[in-house]
Amino acid sequence: MGSTMMSSKPINVHEVWADNLVAEFSLIKEAISRFSFVALDTEFLGTLFLSNIDKSLLSQAPPSHNYRLMKYNVDLLKIIQLGMTLSDSHGNLPSFGTEFHYARQFNFRDFNIEHDPYNNESIEFLERQGIDLKKNRENGIDSSDFAWMVLKSGVVFSNSSITWITFHGAYDFGFLINFLTRRELPSDMASFLGMVSFSFGVRVYDTKFMMGYISGLRCGLERVAKLQGVERTTGMRHQAGSDSLLTLQTFVRFKDSCANLDLENMNGCEGMIFGLCEGWRGFGRTPEVFIETSTRSNPHFKQVFSV
Repeated sequence: MGSTMMSSKPINVHEVWADNLVAEFSLIKEAISRFSFVALDTEFLGTLFLSNIDKSLLSQAPPSHNYRLMKYNVDLLKIIQLGMTLSDSHGNLPSFGTEFHYARQFNFRDFNIEHDPYNNESIEFLERQGIDLKKNRENGIDSSDFAWMVLKSGVVFSNSSITWITFHGAYDFGFLINFLTRRELPSDMASFLGMVSFSFGVRVYDTKFMMGYISGLRCGLERVAKLQGVERTTGMRHQAGSDSLLTLQTFVRFKDSCANLDLENMNGCEGMIFGLCEGWRGFGRTPEVFIETSTRSNPHFKQVFSV
């Protein structure tokens, strides 16, 4: 069904809309047993709340603060795109008997500019990146339909063989948990992380956390990819399909460059989501999941959205 990424076949970021959603999940279900590494990326209309912590001190914010900030944003935001790239453990992508290798870009219709809060700057930025919000609204996928197809495909809850890969993945998993539960994220981080583990298993890896913890690299996806010698092969920055592909390729290159990195436990990085685990601030000690003990439910965040 697939051949190596080093072949002459080009990579196609396949657009998924409401009218081909079922067909695409049929292909995913067919491929997942062989191509069980799944890289994810989400695009959304910026953040509606910003931290009041000074930027120079933000890297020292506790995981509980980062979680609450993510929760407040995900609870109000509507997703625009979700990128998904499947591969085997060597980075080979499926081709489904065609002349292309494939990554996928799911386009959602949930956002309604007339009713939903949004960040003006983010709308302008995403439109410059080629995202057509009008087309999304008219032809996009309803997130509830996407969640139903995820459940039917068997890739969550019961499939322990899948390895999930993100880069700075708190919002990616936040949106997915929001999709699957159809409710606001839990008030405490421990419950959220429990939901992630229950839904996606223990083979969850955040490439940003891994690279910081193991190699001391602390920068964005594009910069980290270049440091690993990985170039974007198709699409644009901040388009979810292309970013999920770059995340996958960077993860595989990094994994292969670490001769002593055990794929079965990734040196203890499994389940560690950047910003939501103790140890991410400097990576100077063994990471431990932060358990929320504060009784405060509403830390001070700045609202930056329009309605």
